[in-house]
Amino acid sequence: MFSGYGSIKIAKNFLQLSEISDVGTRIQGLDPHDQVLSWHYKYSFLALSLSLTSSSLLYLNIPIMSNFAYSLVSADTEWEPLRSVIVGHAENSCFPYAPPHMIKATMPEEYFKEFRPNHPFPAEILERAEEELTQFVSILQQHGVRVYRPKIEDWSKVGGYTAAMPRDGLLTVGHTIIEACFAWECRHQEIELSYANILDELEKDSSVTVVRAPIVARPDSLYDGVQGSTNGVHEWAINNSRPAFDAADFLRFGKTIIGQFSNVTNQKGVEYLQNAVPEGYIVEILDVTDEHAMHIDATLLPLRDGLLIYNPERVSEAALRRHKIFQNWELHAYPHPPTPRKFPPRYMTSGWISMNVLSLDEKTVVVEAGDKEFAEYIKKFGMEPIMCPFQHVNSIGGSFHCATVDLVREGRN
Repeated sequence: MFSGYGSIKIAKNFLQLSEISDVGTRIQGLDPHDQVLSWHYKYSFLALSLSLTSSSLLYLNIPIMSNFAYSLVSADTEWEPLRSVIVGHAENSCFPYAPPHMIKATMPEEYFKEFRPNHPFPAEILERAEEELTQFVSILQQHGVRVYRPKIEDWSKVGGYTAAMPRDGLLTVGHTIIEACFAWECRHQEIELSYANILDELEKDSSVTVVRAPIVARPDSLYDGVQGSTNGVHEWAINNSRPAFDAADFLRFGKTIIGQFSNVTNQKGVEYLQNAVPEGYIVEILDVTDEHAMHIDATLLPLRDGLLIYNPERVSEAALRRHKIFQNWELHAYPHPPTPRKFPPRYMTSGWISMNVLSLDEKTVVVEAGDKEFAEYIKKFGMEPIMCPFQHVNSIGGSFHCATVDLVREGRN
């Protein structure tokens, strides 16, 4: 959020010593974000003092940001210290729906029949999921993270899915937030209905760019001519007639963004994303072996710079090593296959959802309370897991990484 403490020059005729003492007293006790914003907005004239002579200046040690600016959006990795984040809401979530071949390609077979329009998840599941999200938010706030929450929508009335999984629809790259070009029609309104107010607020910061998705023409041609995988011949569930991608098919590794083609991400989607990211960033596509691919954040887990855990059922070490960014990294195949679970049901995910954690920094990660084997495994790399119940959020389609969009990670600032 800010680069540390340093001496800021303040013109004496703008601020008397007594005022400094008074303001310093009044801002004690605020959380780090609010304290920084208090200084930033109350003394936005500070940069003007740089042009004055040294005899007219005094020095004050306060938190400072690079370029005398606090950016509301600034993240280049998945592991640097988290300072600001969006966390979703589970209320009123409904099963998403799509053509049958898409459901077959991406969802567990035993639950196919649930994926129909305006069909809510069980009320008990949603109530418990919302409680879990609330506890998760409390953990984040206790660690000094600012949390934004989306608007609550009745998804059964608008033919939608959920506001619980913002990672699917929003990707932060540097000071830019990019809205996904969703493949699933039931998700086309998701960002506008639940997150537009947050995006509008963030965009008030002149350093922030928000790239909104184009409106999809009707009828959508994305499924034209697609039959899905048949007779042992693999085919993704979408064609390449328009850009399509879910933001959760991509992860940040500094200036390199690693992604995958999947049943919701096509070539035009990758090209669209490459054009949308700030100058100097490159999007690279990983060769995965998962025919059911939809989102990469249960396939790769970067714990810190130079250390990655991967899902050996979906990607190989050789495929990872072909990317320059990974040539000198420690790469570890997670050795424990997931165990089945009947309740609460995993309507939309596999057991590999245990890898879908959220890093608070290079040592601290939030892990589902029941995933004790995974927590013990990452401890051997010096990680400190924070256990948080999230199985009911898992039921509606994701875990900690899915349920968040990191807005500020301290490394860039």
